[in-house]
Amino acid sequence: MKICSLALFYYISTMNRLMVIIAFFVGFTGVVRGQIGVGTNNPTAELEVETENAGLPALELNPQTNPVGTDAGQIAVIGDELYMYDASRSKWLSMATMPLQFGRNGATTAQNIHFGGNMVSALSGPLMPKDGTIIGITINSANGNATKEFEIRVRNDNSTLSTESVNLVDNVYNSISHNIDFSSGDYITVRARDNGNGDVIDPAIVVWVKWRG
Repeated sequence: MKICSLALFYYISTMNRLMVIIAFFVGFTGVVRGQIGVGTNNPTAELEVETENAGLPALELNPQTNPVGTDAGQIAVIGDELYMYDASRSKWLSMATMPLQFGRNGATTAQNIHFGGNMVSALSGPLMPKDGTIIGITINSANGNATKEFEIRVRNDNSTLSTESVNLVDNVYNSISHNIDFSSGDYITVRARDNGNGDVIDPAIVVWVKWRG
């Protein structure tokens, strides 16, 4: 009888410990899945950091040299820039996006398009200070050839390293799905091509670039 009582006591004690462990993990899981507030008891996002005017930044990310990206939305400081991993392009790209603006007044058939002020030479263009990627191209024109072809060229010295051809659709073009890499020291030019359908009027082109980590 004494042995049975001891066995029952051991069983109850074991079950109590098991229930405590289960309750701990259930509670822990709830905390992880819930909203997290730092400096606030009422976070309004998955993670909210409430700051005070104490002279300290809300968040610090240590710079990395070559982080391994795996999923869209991952962020890292590489060098002196904030980057996000672009899973569709399989590379780290800067959060900031820089526009390079080109344009030309009047009728354009097969000429280089002005960068900035009035520079139309095929041997010069905006010099890239870092490795980067052209992620978007937008073009608008006033009239004329509604399907005009343009070339965006990555060049270095007197050589063309890569060319991307695009065509207007009803006098416009708008895409942010490009993936054209360039290196520090390369420059970008834009040229209208003669596709046999006449001039385009007042083309305005913006090439959108991000730095590549």
